[in-house]
Amino acid sequence: MPKVLSPDEIQCFRNRMCDHALASFAKLGVEGISLRSLAADLSCSRTTPYRYFKNKADILAALRQREFSRIAGALEGALIAEPDANKQLEALCHAYFRFAIEHPDSYRVMYNVAQPDPAQYTELETEISRSAEPIRHVVNAAVKAGSIEGDPVDICYVIWAGLHGLISLHLSHLLGDKREIETLAVAMIRSLLRAVSTEPSAVSQRLNKPA
Repeated sequence: MPKVLSPDEIQCFRNRMCDHALASFAKLGVEGISLRSLAADLSCSRTTPYRYFKNKADILAALRQREFSRIAGALEGALIAEPDANKQLEALCHAYFRFAIEHPDSYRVMYNVAQPDPAQYTELETEISRSAEPIRHVVNAAVKAGSIEGDPVDICYVIWAGLHGLISLHLSHLLGDKREIETLAVAMIRSLLRAVSTEPSAVSQRLNKPA
């Protein structure tokens, strides 16, 4: 009879499986992930992974849920760490960029993998929504305060598109070596904030101040 595991033991093993799934994804993409290969990586029986996940879609959903939770935590932490409302959007942009650069495989599996039926994975959808909430919250507050102008939904998409585009080009090795990615990120974030600010000159002056 299989051992009865505690919730903590179950979660610990699920996390180990996600770690190995992410490593397989980094090497071989989605095709490199299978429950059989995970069993081999973990030196367990072929049937053991099926006690935790029904199929490949389940392990991918769990992995993506975990990584979206991680970026959500990073953004929430950045928001708490910056009490100045006028600087929070800038802080969030930099936190988003840092997470992607420091965890490129996590970022790829988050945004390059589509689940066949998102409605089946409500916990994943919850974490995706949570990861968008810090920027959404700050943008809505800034529009109400009058420090940025425009439709809040449009602004969130424009900021996300700008950051995601630069990150994707970097992770695809398409930027060349004429500029460091950190330098380009500063220029991108500066341009995005200037574009939506009601006081572009003030934003430009603040962002150009030495750290």
